[in-house]
Amino acid sequence: MEPRRRVVAVLTVAAVTLIVAGIAAVAIDSGFYAGGSSSASRSHTGSQPSTYSTATPTPSATVPTPSGRPDQTPPVATPSSSPVASQTARPSGFAMRGASLVYYAADGTVVPVQPVAGLRAALVEGRALYYALAANRYGLKTGSYAGEFDPNVTMQQADGSSAQTGGIVLVGAAAKRLIADNLASISAPAQRWIVALPVDIRAATKTVDVGFDQYGLHGWSDTPRVVVRFSGQLPVVNVIPNNAGYHVLVEQLGVTAWQAIDPARLGLPLTKLDPDHPMNELLVYGSGTPGVRKNVLVDRRVAVGQPMLTASDEVSVSLVVNGSRADLGPDRVLKVGDVPVFVASL
Repeated sequence: MEPRRRVVAVLTVAAVTLIVAGIAAVAIDSGFYAGGSSSASRSHTGSQPSTYSTATPTPSATVPTPSGRPDQTPPVATPSSSPVASQTARPSGFAMRGASLVYYAADGTVVPVQPVAGLRAALVEGRALYYALAANRYGLKTGSYAGEFDPNVTMQQADGSSAQTGGIVLVGAAAKRLIADNLASISAPAQRWIVALPVDIRAATKTVDVGFDQYGLHGWSDTPRVVVRFSGQLPVVNVIPNNAGYHVLVEQLGVTAWQAIDPARLGLPLTKLDPDHPMNELLVYGSGTPGVRKNVLVDRRVAVGQPMLTASDEVSVSLVVNGSRADLGPDRVLKVGDVPVFVASL
């Protein structure tokens, strides 16, 4: 019986030793959480920590990231879930970067706000607006509104690709001066024409695209054109400085739903460019719904920026000369730097 008592005694001592060791381990573990960081302690109570230790993960603290986007912080679904520490993408919008104003797009693209001589750009209620400086060349009063920068504009490039350039919308006086400067730099008389884009895009809610193709139709097929594509209904304005007014024709003419023509064009030859009036031979037209139901005839000179109608979907510009194959690409669009210029309605 003595050996059996010894075995029992040994087993009893071992059991007591294991129990004591277990209690000590629990006490040490509890002391770690009680005496450690407050964020680790809060993670067990359902509150929101700013970070948590990846060395002691728990199933309730795991928040899966979206498939294929490990760098994006997922939304917190419930108050009991814990955020995953990761780099958050910069929110879209205008902001200062150094001394320059830029636009951060949702996809990470950075679009610089193009500076315009004689104007200053300012961030006002989330928009990049231009104001006239005292030394401006446009006849604008110092501090007066001169236009704005729209970052959501893409333009087809000479190689056929498309780039998010943004777009500048300028008041008529500023656009008129830039048109004159561009025309003065062209030596060949028959080449002295430039297209300031005749759509006021300030109310555009989606991306505006500027493209070029050979499918312009003004009574003759396969005519080079610049086309502005957009959503909704936007103002179409006069962009010809030396005009004789404007005629808006809303009868269905071929595949176009409307056309806007300078009345000076009616006295020019139809089969060749007139070197003294190339700007007057520009035709503005579209296939979308016009905002007028009958023809509008204005036979007096109007300002650049004078609204002519509203139109939907797209607005095109071509030279109205029968058989003309004059190139109409990015080099024919009025630009500041590489940014196309649209004209604001008065």
